[in-house]
Amino acid sequence: MNARLKSFLFILSLLTSFFSAFAQDLLSQQINLENTSTTVYNILSALKNNDISLAYSKSKINDSPIIIGSRSISVQNILNVLRDQANIEYSIKNNLILLSSWTPVSQMHTVRGIVMDKESGEVLIGATVIDIKSGQGVVTNNYGYYSFSSTDNFLILQTGYIGFENQIDTVSLEDFNTQYDIRLKPEIDQLEEVVVSAVAADNNITSVIPGYNTINLKSEGQIPYFLGEVDVLQGAMLLPGIRTLGEDANGLNIRGGETDQNLILLDEATIYNPNHLYGLISIFNPEAVNHIEVMKGFIPPSYGGRASSVITVHQKEGDYHNYQFNGGLGILSGKVLVQGPLVREKSSFILSGRRSLFNLPIDDDTNIRFHDLNTKINWKANDKNTYYLSGYFGNDRNTNIFETERNWGNRNITLRWNHLYGKKVFSNTSAIFSEYNYKITQPREAASYIGTSKVINYTLKSDWVFAMNPVNEFNFGVNLVNHRLRPGERVPFNDSTSSANTIILDTERGLESAIYLSHKINHKKLKVLYGLRVSALHVLGPYDEYIYDQSQTKSDESILDTIRFKSGEKVKSYYGFEPRISVNYLLRANRSVKASYTRSLQYLHLISNTITPAPTDIWKLSDPYIQPTISDHFSLGLYANFFNNRLEVFVDGYYKSMQNLLDYKDGAELLFNSNPETELLNGQGRSYGLEFFAKKNEGKLKGWISYTLSRSEIKVNGEFQEEKVNNGQFFATNHDKKHDISVVGIYQFTPRVSSSLSFNYSTGRPYTLPIGKYIYEDKLVPHFGERNQYRLPAYHRLDFSLKIEGKKYKLDGSERKFQDYWTLVAYNVYGRDNVYSYVFEQDENTGNTSIVPYSIFNTIIPGVTYNFKF
Repeated sequence: MNARLKSFLFILSLLTSFFSAFAQDLLSQQINLENTSTTVYNILSALKNNDISLAYSKSKINDSPIIIGSRSISVQNILNVLRDQANIEYSIKNNLILLSSWTPVSQMHTVRGIVMDKESGEVLIGATVIDIKSGQGVVTNNYGYYSFSSTDNFLILQTGYIGFENQIDTVSLEDFNTQYDIRLKPEIDQLEEVVVSAVAADNNITSVIPGYNTINLKSEGQIPYFLGEVDVLQGAMLLPGIRTLGEDANGLNIRGGETDQNLILLDEATIYNPNHLYGLISIFNPEAVNHIEVMKGFIPPSYGGRASSVITVHQKEGDYHNYQFNGGLGILSGKVLVQGPLVREKSSFILSGRRSLFNLPIDDDTNIRFHDLNTKINWKANDKNTYYLSGYFGNDRNTNIFETERNWGNRNITLRWNHLYGKKVFSNTSAIFSEYNYKITQPREAASYIGTSKVINYTLKSDWVFAMNPVNEFNFGVNLVNHRLRPGERVPFNDSTSSANTIILDTERGLESAIYLSHKINHKKLKVLYGLRVSALHVLGPYDEYIYDQSQTKSDESILDTIRFKSGEKVKSYYGFEPRISVNYLLRANRSVKASYTRSLQYLHLISNTITPAPTDIWKLSDPYIQPTISDHFSLGLYANFFNNRLEVFVDGYYKSMQNLLDYKDGAELLFNSNPETELLNGQGRSYGLEFFAKKNEGKLKGWISYTLSRSEIKVNGEFQEEKVNNGQFFATNHDKKHDISVVGIYQFTPRVSSSLSFNYSTGRPYTLPIGKYIYEDKLVPHFGERNQYRLPAYHRLDFSLKIEGKKYKLDGSERKFQDYWTLVAYNVYGRDNVYSYVFEQDENTGNTSIVPYSIFNTIIPGVTYNFKF
């Protein structure tokens, strides 16, 4: 090697050592950042501000969000973060750092887990989990489960839920299948009351389901309730499209549907009568309820069996960490709840009871009392298996001065198993027992009797979720229901003195089944949920089918023959295809348009010829003469949020057509009737309307305005004149109300004192006026004209409440373990005498008939409750 070459290599070695040392000094230089949660461009600006020379093409590097572990960090670590989180690689040439983007090999990683309350371990249903980097998000299902797939190996997840602090987690997806449970911290100074609220601030924009609302039990403020009894269904009635016939009316009418067209589920078990006190309050004890959903605009394919809406109620699971005791006393009832761990972190329980404190007077002759019992036990066997056992047992008892007694109530038991299969598949399998029964005892009449009726369901169902990736999710499942209906049994109260005949109607048996598949597409601008549900009903013997003379209307006199079916023999089968689709297109970040179509079939019917259904009305399966009700529901709405989601607004229009609706002949006799088809008529229905809703979510003053403009009509045009109503033309249903307005305001005076007002106005409902009278067997019988051609006066009412909380903190600033509050309520503040119906009375002296208005409440009704927790 000559001297010149040796000199060149020596100089090159020195330069290499120099630049290497310079590069090491450059990479070890410390940079101070303002925030650890930032973006790529902010990081690059910080490097430039510290005299770090960079070279890159801005068009090829995206300004994506990233998270830095510390505010003081070396250049080397910053570059590593850019590489791992933003796919930016680097090289150093002289004193210049060269940056360029790179595309990693696409390997799908999955993170899955449960979102829960950090303090109690209670799962959070409907929590939003969003990857900040991609903007893609998912919502936890009814069991708090989420699954998220991505080609990135590093996710930044932001999780939110009403009443809890938003949380950001960085999740490294080192494995292809990562288990990551998210525990959210409750916000400070939250009052456990029922308010209508979205799951997340922008859920009304991003949710693919129109006409969807949740009733959340953790949010500030309250609304006024009857006698201070917090009630979830009273809150729902302040939403557009949801109404009732009036005070003391059983059931909800949702978007023109009948009360039996609402599928009401408590921990997946069917509830047939959701009311106590003939409709004044619901059976759902708020102390035991975790989450409530109301789906009135679109019904996902996983639900079926009802033609109008779905209301799902989920009971609390119980605290997995600490024992708690809640209770309350009011004019109406007293309630207690105890919850806690059976095995900490693994198993929990909850036990809740509520009962009326007095024999409450309904009118001058009648009083009533009720009770509820809710219970639930949970066991997390491991990360993949969780088991639940829950139950509800409730009853009402009504007596009058004639010693007539009525008892009715729901019984439900649910056994569930949640299981995770691999990376992306979740399943829930349930075995359910549901029962509704009533009993009437009339001991003092000449024909004294005891009458009973019962509905029993045995359900086996399995629902599966396949979260393929953040864009595509598949849901599929099967459902099998064994129906046993005992429509009526009447026996003499006393065999020796009663003149009543024994009547035992045949038990109805049916097997209802369904299978469904749905696909949810979740793009940034477009979200689509579509699917198909295929359902069937097989009516089984023993069964007596009456054959009628087809030249006459159905009656006892037109029966020609009877076909007898043996036990288990198939009497009649119905099949139905129920396609459903819902589309959400995001116009901009805070506005979206939603459209949906739902077809639903209903095989079970409530037989009632009263204005409002009574607890003693009859449930009946479809049979050879009573066909399933078919509903086709179209919805189109515009949803918008303003002022950073502090104000949410929507306008939603709908049209619903219904086939095979039940109506009744004049003077229909339904109780203990072995062939009710002789008293029933078949009709077509239509309902349409426009709903408006505006809600202010933040500030000392919160509240909402709800307005519904709607019509609900039915047409009964049978083959014979006796089977026509109003000459076969459309006429208003009993629950038709053109205008319905609700205004709610909640004001927080201080952290411990809040008040609220709610005002409701609605058009008076239709009623039928007699146009004459005649005497039959020495009794006055009114002769009625066309149905529902007149209307009651308009209904309106103002309610007020004041809540005063006890002190939450001790003098030393620590939180008190015992917390309590008082609620003062004034129901019907200005004493409005709202007419519920008209009673027709005849003067014994003159024989003249007068119309007397009948009201449930005609004065202000004060109430007070005291609630505590420790």
